Amino acid sequence: MKRAVITVGLGFGDEGKGATVDYLTRKLEADLVVRYCGGSQAGHNVQLPDRRRHTFSQFGAGTLTFPSAPPRTYIGPNVIIDPLALVREARHLTELGVRDPARLLTIHPRCLVATPWLQSLNRLRELSRGEARHGSCGQGIGEARAYWLKYGDDAVFAADLRQRDVLRHKLELQRQRTLLELQDFIDRIPADALDEFGLWELNAEAVSCDLHEALPEGLSIDAIAPAFRTAIFEGAQGVLLDEYRGFHPYTTWNTVTPHHAWELVHAMDVEAVAVLGITRAYTTRHGEGPLPTFSEELTNRLQDVGNPANRWQGSLRCGWLDLPLLRYAAAAVGPLDGIVVNHLDQVRQADCRVCDVYRNVTLAPSAAPQLSWQGRLAQELNRAEPVLSLATSDRIVRILSDIAPVVITGSGPTREQREVARPLVFRNRK
Repeated sequence: MKRAVITVGLGFGDEGKGATVDYLTRKLEADLVVRYCGGSQAGHNVQLPDRRRHTFSQFGAGTLTFPSAPPRTYIGPNVIIDPLALVREARHLTELGVRDPARLLTIHPRCLVATPWLQSLNRLRELSRGEARHGSCGQGIGEARAYWLKYGDDAVFAADLRQRDVLRHKLELQRQRTLLELQDFIDRIPADALDEFGLWELNAEAVSCDLHEALPEGLSIDAIAPAFRTAIFEGAQGVLLDEYRGFHPYTTWNTVTPHHAWELVHAMDVEAVAVLGITRAYTTRHGEGPLPTFSEELTNRLQDVGNPANRWQGSLRCGWLDLPLLRYAAAAVGPLDGIVVNHLDQVRQADCRVCDVYRNVTLAPSAAPQLSWQGRLAQELNRAEPVLSLATSDRIVRILSDIAPVVITGSGPTREQREVARPLVFRNRK
């Protein structure tokens, strides 16, 4: 019987998806990890018992689970890849003892590629917004999606990376279109930033050579997923950043609900499935946008080495566990078979709080994808007044169990610091 666990973040990202996938891969002896959404901006941290760490971006976060026989990774068709970053990630995995990591990787030929032009355009567009910035990761993910939506098969796909002539032609077309796109807001960009990114110097011949040669030997580009018995579907970012369910405009250009995971589940003929929502025991946000339960004291206390400050998103912000947001996320995801709650060790304080309700705002998902509705919800969140109450880690688990059964608890960064709270129950699809 083929079975699969779909994981999905119930927050703004940074919920502990990497550590959870690492644990599930070992616990269930999974032989495949499927990246089904998001892109190379993902930063899923896995720490080994000996304190070695890796931040998974495009490889599946279960790769370090069995160093002698790691599970394979399948990057599905709705993931945006960065070949140059992929090479750097493979190199670090090799340093950690994974032998020839490229042979573990299969990439769908229709994966979009975040090229240097799209990455630069992303960063320059964000700089042009000034104080109204969106909190982009600066990796060109949204620009890659926007380019594909506008120009269709002119976009660069993974399959093009092996066809040098096609790649060169598409990149030259993209270069010229990028420079035209830039004209809409170039007057709002500081001159030193224009010099920094060097868009004028980039040429299609050199970039096509770099991207073509970046593909390591052994890597497979194939629409068919590798054979498996148990697959872990690794979500990216969080539902509260979803392009149509997040709080516009502080969202990603990607569907990060399990929508694309379910497409792959059907295509891969999976017979039994469980959907797990993942959250921290408190709320975090990396990037701009509302965070109703924000606490400066909590932010200063809970420094996260896996989420350092960066130029595009600033520092990670922390707030008390926000149940209205969690309930909203769960409603957007659909039926959950379980919840994973991480970082419980960080809220074992006498002054721990939880937000049960907002005094003045009620969140409700729209009946259909509607950005104007999501924009209004973002404005509502900006004025939300949380009602806080005292909470212990035990109470947090009990409260979350009202949304879905808590099946795994985490009290530290490694897989040894995770426990099964109750058995995971799979749904039979056939």
